[in-house]
Amino acid sequence: MLQQYSPGEILKIAVEVEKNGKDLYEALASESQDEKTEQLWSYLKEQEEIHRELFQKMLDNQKDYLIFEFSPGEHQAYLGAIASEYIFTQGLIKKFISQRFENSNQAIDFGISVEKISILTYTALREYIKKDKLAVLDKIIKEEEKHLVQLKNLKHILT
Repeated sequence: MLQQYSPGEILKIAVEVEKNGKDLYEALASESQDEKTEQLWSYLKEQEEIHRELFQKMLDNQKDYLIFEFSPGEHQAYLGAIASEYIFTQGLIKKFISQRFENSNQAIDFGISVEKISILTYTALREYIKKDKLAVLDKIIKEEEKHLVQLKNLKHILT
């Protein structure tokens, strides 16, 4: 049975994810062998910090952002399944920060998977955000989609 997660718990996870993403991209930037890759990792690091601050604001002001009266059901189970994957990925991020990647392609592939999971999680979280606050979350989702494209383009350039 999958653990159930409340929208507030998802926000806590999102804050931690963005912090870990920042740490990952910072480590990758410092190890980068070429300027283009280093610039992308540095840019992504800055974006992760901006996202972390936004999620922290949402977490600190949950009553302004979250819908608390909802019917548990399939969507909540879906959110729990994604959150479980997200938490697993955070362990991998910490592992790769300490052990390093074998090559740039491995780092880019991992970055791509992190961005995909972020998009899925934040899209699922939309169900629990008040309609007048959706623009904040939608902006983060669009930026994560942009990061995914940038990583895929970098992978194409390097291969």
